[in-house]
Amino acid sequence: MSFLERTIRRAVSKGVSNAVGNAVQKAVEPKATELANQAAQHIDNAAQSVARSTAQQNTAATSELRGAFSNLERSMQDYATERAKNIKICPSCGEATGAEKKFCPSCGTKLPEQTVAQGAVCTNCGKQNSIGTKFCSDCGAKLPAAIAEEQAQAERNAAVMAEWDKYLPQYPKWNCGGSEFNIEEYDPGCFEFRAFFNGNSQAARRAVDAYRQILLQNGFRQAGEYPCIEHLYKMENGVCYHVDTGMCFEGSSDSPSISFDTREPRGGFNYVKPAPRKKTSFKDLLGL
Repeated sequence: MSFLERTIRRAVSKGVSNAVGNAVQKAVEPKATELANQAAQHIDNAAQSVARSTAQQNTAATSELRGAFSNLERSMQDYATERAKNIKICPSCGEATGAEKKFCPSCGTKLPEQTVAQGAVCTNCGKQNSIGTKFCSDCGAKLPAAIAEEQAQAERNAAVMAEWDKYLPQYPKWNCGGSEFNIEEYDPGCFEFRAFFNGNSQAARRAVDAYRQILLQNGFRQAGEYPCIEHLYKMENGVCYHVDTGMCFEGSSDSPSISFDTREPRGGFNYVKPAPRKKTSFKDLLGL
């Protein structure tokens, strides 16, 4: 096997995963690997033809190379759609299981009524779309799988917001958009909230700015020796509540991470900048 073919196999395998989704890819193995290997060999042969070709032959050889990739995509989508007629995907853990199952054998979550393939059938015109499609390629209607995923995500977000009432009741709730919410305790009494904006970093930054304004409207303010808008505080019953948005984009530009804790700012919550010292003149020293 040539170095090029090994590289192509890795690339094709990744492309297959992106085309049909990780869960479906696992469910259609080993056929997916077989198709990927066959395509890799074909593409490698076509690439060698390009390398050996003269200027006149180059166009035809390049066309063959493009055709190999196109054929792989069609073959994989067709096979995945056929196999997906007998596959359900767990909305909780993402595992693939047989269509006859009602509950996920991995986590116990109730499985959807529809198979993966049925989720890609347009309810408006009846077309069987490729797996992973969100809108019908014939009429543009949103497909059942996309609607179900939105509903499932909304339910997961609502569950996280219910946890907010438990862990972060002193802070105003996040209502600034995004999805795939998560609350995690990283130290005792210290929590991190994360929202995902699906590649839209500008929307993520606008959302964080909007949440800062909500905090200000709810009595949080800049405090301490070095006040700044990225660290806002509120004192209630002797406890200082702190919201840290200073490094919320360190991990990802489209997934802000906001920290909540009870640390006071440097110098204390009620820090007051000392008045400047009065300059002492020679007459002051002499008492004149």
